[in-house]
Amino acid sequence: MLKSFFKMFLGGFALLLLLQTGSAQAREQLVLYGDDGAEIIVSLNEIMAFPATGIVTTTPWTDGERRFTGVSFDTLLDRYGISAPNIQISALNDYNVTVPASVLRQDGAILAYHLDGEVMSVRDKGPFWVIFPYDSDPRFQTDTYWSYSVWQVKSVHGQQ
Repeated sequence: MLKSFFKMFLGGFALLLLLQTGSAQAREQLVLYGDDGAEIIVSLNEIMAFPATGIVTTTPWTDGERRFTGVSFDTLLDRYGISAPNIQISALNDYNVTVPASVLRQDGAILAYHLDGEVMSVRDKGPFWVIFPYDSDPRFQTDTYWSYSVWQVKSVHGQQ
């Protein structure tokens, strides 16, 4: 009886470890939905292979001036053929916001993956965070732009 319980306990523990590993791996990827609704799964490494854009700025959520590095939305949307006029951005906690694609493209937004040169963990608002050059223009320091600044991004979905 005790031997059977021990085997069940070890099996459950191994399953728990496997599930946690899978969750960690899922957090290091981004799901994109093209204009046709097709799902495209992109890894952190694939995103990091794009030309990098850096923004040095302050935010309401961090202390002092910080350096964010990521891929511009212009590059990301073009690469995956997303030309929809609106982009729904969703976070791991299911917060989502719809942003005009023109805002992401023309206002210099990036999908950041580094904070001060380090990959961002989920605890540090990663693995992906929508960042604008907040200090460059007062209009970026408004509730509208704060609401567009999704962290722990899990998906980007083109919408008509």
